[in-house]
Amino acid sequence: MKIQFLGTSASPSTPLPFCQCPFCTIARKAGGKNLRRRSSIIINDDLLIDLGPDIMSSSYEYRIDLSVISVCLQTHPHEDHFDPELIISRHPDYGARNAKDLLIAGSRQTLETMDAMISRRCDYGSIFDPKVQLALGIKLLAVTPFVPYQINDYLVTGVPANHGSAQQGCFLFKIEAKDKCLFYGTDTSIINDEVWDHLKATKTRIDLVILDLTYGIGYASKPGDHLGAKDFIDHVQRFKACGLLKKKGEIYATHLSHEGALEHGEFECYARKYGFHIAFDGLTLKI
Repeated sequence: MKIQFLGTSASPSTPLPFCQCPFCTIARKAGGKNLRRRSSIIINDDLLIDLGPDIMSSSYEYRIDLSVISVCLQTHPHEDHFDPELIISRHPDYGARNAKDLLIAGSRQTLETMDAMISRRCDYGSIFDPKVQLALGIKLLAVTPFVPYQINDYLVTGVPANHGSAQQGCFLFKIEAKDKCLFYGTDTSIINDEVWDHLKATKTRIDLVILDLTYGIGYASKPGDHLGAKDFIDHVQRFKACGLLKKKGEIYATHLSHEGALEHGEFECYARKYGFHIAFDGLTLKI
């Protein structure tokens, strides 16, 4: 399984456009791995997690052909993770020649919110309408929490994120292919006990954990929002202590903002002391 990070930032990108805090100032000067687009990843060239607003610019830089993507797992419909124009532009009115149908999988609440966002931008109709799906070249899968779905070569399970209200249906995803397992955990604050219980009950053994670290060193996690460094480190230890992480398994932080952040090299040194790594845009991992 190949994983490439198309973006590793929280909603404003980093550095923040108008911010002159120490980190943003250093990040502009240092450039490179300190410059982050909004979070998204691509798996094996055919599966995308989140139709975010920066995936096109990332695909240009990393020479990725998004036209061959056949599956998108949508964690939630917040604007830094979903750009409705990416669906609207699949319509024949745009002259689109879609190579493949795109299966969009997410919670029922997420799909309904996406539908409302698209409807505000155009008059093509509801994406739940089979005729509209045909025109856009899309299919929808409303994912029930904790139920595994076989999607092409992947076994996908959505579990509730601690992000937004319970009614918003924000998901984390467990993605399995052959004997490999990825756990993608952004956006979330402290992971709910029911998720830990599910992972243990299903004897999940993870090769790679990608986890939210929006708030950095010295910042507390916010309930229903995002993780800070202290709780992130506690999660690293819990994945290991519960036997969920394979012997050579790794944990990477993503969805990073400027609060409590360090220059990338310094942040990576800090992370290694606690048994994890800091992801950066363009990073490719193979498990």
